[in-house]
Amino acid sequence: MTARELPIIRTFARNVDIIKLSVPVFLELILSVAMGYVNQFMLAGIPLASNAVGQANQISQIFIVTFSVLSNSSLILITQLRGKGNESAIKDIYPLAFYFNLAIGILVAAINIGIAPAGVFSLMGVDKEVIPFAINYQMVSGVSLAFLALNNVFSAFLRGNKKMVQPTIIAFAMNGVAACANAVAIWGIPGLDEMGKTIGVAISTDLSRLIGLALSMFFFYRVVHESLSPKHLFPLRKDLLKMMTLIGLPTAGETLSYNFSQLVLVIIVNLSVSVLMQNLRSYLITFTSIIYLFANGTGIAMQVVEGNLIGEGKKDEADRLVRDIGMMARTVSLIMSLIITAIAYWVFSALMTSAVNNPETNPDGIGMGTVALTAVFCMLIDIVLDQGRATNLVYVKGLETAGDIMFPVLSSIITSWVFTVGLSALLCLVADLGIYGAFIGACLDECVRGIAYVIRWRRGGWRKRTLTKNIA
Repeated sequence: MTARELPIIRTFARNVDIIKLSVPVFLELILSVAMGYVNQFMLAGIPLASNAVGQANQISQIFIVTFSVLSNSSLILITQLRGKGNESAIKDIYPLAFYFNLAIGILVAAINIGIAPAGVFSLMGVDKEVIPFAINYQMVSGVSLAFLALNNVFSAFLRGNKKMVQPTIIAFAMNGVAACANAVAIWGIPGLDEMGKTIGVAISTDLSRLIGLALSMFFFYRVVHESLSPKHLFPLRKDLLKMMTLIGLPTAGETLSYNFSQLVLVIIVNLSVSVLMQNLRSYLITFTSIIYLFANGTGIAMQVVEGNLIGEGKKDEADRLVRDIGMMARTVSLIMSLIITAIAYWVFSALMTSAVNNPETNPDGIGMGTVALTAVFCMLIDIVLDQGRATNLVYVKGLETAGDIMFPVLSSIITSWVFTVGLSALLCLVADLGIYGAFIGACLDECVRGIAYVIRWRRGGWRKRTLTKNIA
């Protein structure tokens, strides 16, 4: 058998169009993740500030999920309605999603700013020396969550119209602004103390999100050519709003539950390990989040095509598409996780140098070799974890786009709290396995859920559902 005859090669070959759509999405996701962590890397020389940014990001992620209520459902409905040829309903989706996400964004920004000084970081078990940095970063950067809410919905609008390159350009611009502004705040202002640098990094986050919003609006008007005037909200399309909410709320609830379970996991880890190991886990999460971006990117591109196919009634083609993308995602995730595991010892040795040599973060004097080997063993667990995660990211999008909403929601809630929280608590706090326990619990969560999603898809109940049936 030649290389071209291998099943996986044939699978990639017949999905070239999906790959072309997913490449810009993949790059955008890399850049979006990078912006969340570039602050940490640039603050690596200030371990307390780096830890604070990581802790604050955990809280922000819980709130950011609310932005997906209408953005994800907008993407699904736009693709299915386009498959049916219902352009008038698509035009009504844009102002609905925009103005409701604007309201949600303002509310979330206000809540995010308000809870920062309210003792939340103490409840999370954050080290008392880290808390002031975390509070200041959270309060300043929280202002721009309203901008992020609108960025999310514009990204859904563009993707729903198969405009994948524009969100990538926006992500490039946002990261460029963030990196330059960070450099000025950290190294370019003489005499600025560590707290001032942390606040400067938060301001650069706000600035980059504002630039992203301006570019998002520009591209929407330039390539989609639709109006967002408030007058287009009326008469209010209650049927569209109801369907967007029925799709968006459960999926957002599932993501919210997952993110909240991750926050509880952070609390468990914070209670069971030192600041040094907390920093190591933050860096590990950064690198492992890169591994599954291909799966997420191809899953998003798949949604656009799958929605069109389902709208056209081509459900057999949709079935093969989802199965193909699942196989592709697992293959790429395996290759990427093996590569990162192979270089983990040297990469994490370099990243953890400041934290290991700092008596505030490493009072026990743990050696660099021990820290680097811990990273390698965690990455070995992550190889298995990412097979489950890649499967989840594809099949959950396949099920939701097909209208099978509640099963993935309930499955995620159950497995994340039983394994990611429950089992991890036993392994970290009772068995004293440290960050290994957190990785093992998360691994079982992803794998059990992945198996459940595949079984659900193959049983074919989604074939009987039609989201757009009652939309005129």
